[in-house]
Amino acid sequence: MSEAPAPEIASFVLAWKNALTKVLTQLGAPNVTVSEATETAPEPTSGEDANVISANFAGGGCLKGQLRWTCEKTAAVQCAQLLASEPLDATVEFTAAHSDGFLEFLRQVAREAAVAWKDERGLPAELVYQAEPPAAVATQFTVALTVDSEKCKGLTLRLDLDAEICAALSIAPPEQANEVTATAEGDAPASHASNLDLILDVQLEATIRFGEREMLLQDVFGLMPGAVVELDQLVNEPAELLVAGRLVAKGEVVVVEGNFGLRVTEVVSRSQRAEMLPLE
Repeated sequence: MSEAPAPEIASFVLAWKNALTKVLTQLGAPNVTVSEATETAPEPTSGEDANVISANFAGGGCLKGQLRWTCEKTAAVQCAQLLASEPLDATVEFTAAHSDGFLEFLRQVAREAAVAWKDERGLPAELVYQAEPPAAVATQFTVALTVDSEKCKGLTLRLDLDAEICAALSIAPPEQANEVTATAEGDAPASHASNLDLILDVQLEATIRFGEREMLLQDVFGLMPGAVVELDQLVNEPAELLVAGRLVAKGEVVVVEGNFGLRVTEVVSRSQRAEMLPLE
């Protein structure tokens, strides 16, 4: 475990601690405490027979770089069981459903951590799960966290931060959000960035589209129960996420707690997403 982290890194770790506490509490785990572990953290590894599981996230907005969560599969199983409102049993065989549930759990935690970091820095922040992570994460800082509650005890998760995200954390936030004068390629234009914070809480209609087809009006009136409407999309092609009628992402359809969801695999650029909104 790294010793005496810089204040900004300690604050970032605290954001994750609070996010873990919030999500676990929402999932019905009472009296959650998250502390820095004293025991050896699980090492990242790979292979079907590995007894650990890892998940990579990429930073966006004021966060740049990569981070990785790693834990033993016995801990991941319990996180997945909490998400599915199932009795906790760390001895069950680890399945693909447990893997999906654990990754969804981490995505929920990441969303909370990103919101907390945005509130702290006063700038947009994103933490996006990487379905196809980089070959390696050049770790600069590592911390292991132990999660305890009345339902689950001694769940240890390891957090690795690369040099780029550590550097991004150390950049002091601007005194005023409208001082942003330049953006990286693919980011929202400066005029959009200065106005975007004003409307981030606006609710927009989101739709998942499996495909489409043009139909004659007489065919529409001829529809009856049991009729099949063939779409222009193959079953192995990704579904599309439309927000305010515009394509913003593509992904795989999943089921979470009996509800359909979309595991995002592709996202359009920030500038294209910003074009959905009349910011000027």
